[in-house]
Amino acid sequence: MHKLLRSVVGTRQCFQVDWSGHSTIIPKLRRWVQIHFAPFVERSLAALTGNASLRLSNTDVKPFMEMAVTNLGRQRTASLFDYVKSWPDSKGAVMDIREYLTSSAAAEKAHVCSSFVRQVQHRLLHAGATTTEILGMYVSVIYAFKALDARGVLLEKVAVPIRSYLRAREDTVNIIAASFLADLDKEGNVIYDDQEKICADLTVEIANSTLDDGRDHRMLNWDDMDWTPDPIDAGPDYRASRSEDILAYVLNLFDQEDFINEVRNVLAQHLLRAEDPEYVKETRLVELLKARLDANKLQAAEVMLKDARDSVVLNKRINPQARYVSARPPTPREIQAAIPEEGITLQSLYRMFEHRIKQAQFQAALKLVATRRHDLFYPKRTRLPPEKANDAEMGDGASADFKVQVLSGHFWPQMRSSEFQLPAQFVELASKFNARFNLQGSQRKLHWRSALTRTTVELELEDRHVKEVDVQAWQASVIDAFSAERDVESGMAPLQYDAEIGLNADQLAEALKMEEELVQDALNFWITKRVLYQTAPGTYAVLERLDMDAGIAQPLAPPPTDQVSAVMSHEALLRESAPMFETFIANMLRNGGPKEVGGMMGITGMLKMVLPTFTYGDEEVEWLLSDMEGKGEVARSGELWKVAG
Repeated sequence: MHKLLRSVVGTRQCFQVDWSGHSTIIPKLRRWVQIHFAPFVERSLAALTGNASLRLSNTDVKPFMEMAVTNLGRQRTASLFDYVKSWPDSKGAVMDIREYLTSSAAAEKAHVCSSFVRQVQHRLLHAGATTTEILGMYVSVIYAFKALDARGVLLEKVAVPIRSYLRAREDTVNIIAASFLADLDKEGNVIYDDQEKICADLTVEIANSTLDDGRDHRMLNWDDMDWTPDPIDAGPDYRASRSEDILAYVLNLFDQEDFINEVRNVLAQHLLRAEDPEYVKETRLVELLKARLDANKLQAAEVMLKDARDSVVLNKRINPQARYVSARPPTPREIQAAIPEEGITLQSLYRMFEHRIKQAQFQAALKLVATRRHDLFYPKRTRLPPEKANDAEMGDGASADFKVQVLSGHFWPQMRSSEFQLPAQFVELASKFNARFNLQGSQRKLHWRSALTRTTVELELEDRHVKEVDVQAWQASVIDAFSAERDVESGMAPLQYDAEIGLNADQLAEALKMEEELVQDALNFWITKRVLYQTAPGTYAVLERLDMDAGIAQPLAPPPTDQVSAVMSHEALLRESAPMFETFIANMLRNGGPKEVGGMMGITGMLKMVLPTFTYGDEEVEWLLSDMEGKGEVARSGELWKVAG
């Protein structure tokens, strides 16, 4: 009978997973045992014993039902990894396992957990699986095991190895932060350049998350008459929270401070490229994190959002590319765009236009577009008629679209501070912006960051037109150096490009006063776009026609997968600050004697205690000490480090 039940639940089509209705088939299995299997057992016993009046009671049938459910549950458990991976289409299979666990002993729950953990370790937690795949599977595990056990006890038991593995991967935090800021189209599909660097499931969860705090206050609510104690089979890491959603589980993967720092870095790169002037998605994310994490630690993110909004207002007020502006009085639309939402005094507003219009005329135009409350003027919500501009009067500069981004230095992450020679068009527009910015009487001082500039480059080659959007400034400067008219018009650098001879990286680095890393990144970029090619190893020229040399037009070596970022990485910051940290370590060892790296009073602990900018661990300190040992400044004695000599 046992073999028969095992064969039936494994082979009959009616007992397969319900992929369409997403419901359990256990009730159907119990009815089959009651209606078909039990009479068959009675007929079999009658044939064996000769007692035709033998009948099975409900008590006799119940063990057969439990046997059938156990066989089905164990078969489903053997493929649980596949069912979790297919969630929510496989909800029917998960419901079968839930029914199996409801009617089984505690040992069956332990069997389900141990079996799934073995499947996960064998099929998921290995170097061949990407972090994006593991995060997506982690989201499905949360959903599936919440459906299996609403208390979350089983989830806590099976999620431990996945969490530990995710914490060990270096790119986990970055992928989570990038997933939080990815966009969704109208159909709910994720829009992102590199799908391997985001988890689509997390992006969808963020879009659907609410702004509640995600924390459980039942232990503090003495009036909760529905309170229940933790389950007796809960582990030490069990968190009894009714409001825990996917976001709460993901945020609990890492230390808050480390996670917030990574979110700040990703948010900075996102704000530098964002096109939405309202920054709705970014604001919602910051408010969402403030509700679930320490709001005080998110002050920097709030300042970054304020800078982004200030940049929109600043770009409306200052338009450096319109050469005709100073030659005519301001229009009502210009005056309206210059009035901030929080209001402005008459003197401050007139100071922006005093060189273009008399005060009496300005006050008359101001009445059309502003409302006065006490001493401040606020913009009216009236719609102004469209203005017609004379293209000839505007000049060539009107076609340029020049925008700036405000960065408050103490709140944004450390940005790349490389300075190099920009194309002449950049310098001209920046100089005009400076002149108009100074007329506003702002207390802020401008400091341009060349390495953060991005632009659109259009190239006219002999057989094609190339347009690249959102190009880094160093990439634009390098390709500008290959222009034959560059020296004649700008005279900015003693560099003459000859199509027959070409240019090498050293020449470009010297003429543009640019770091070699940026030069190589720019050359690789334009080679992959088939704009430059190597005439000889290390020598580059413009590929005017694609048929010039099809064999050499391709890059001799594949470009690096990690592009140079405007936001400096953790390792780059360590290298940049290494001299200061090494000086502090040398003085510490000289004054305090030999010390070990770890421990409360070790080198790492003392660095974190005295230097707020030091946010590294023992591995980074070991790297600093090895560098100092190579210079002969320190020496190692067992686990202790001391001053050399």
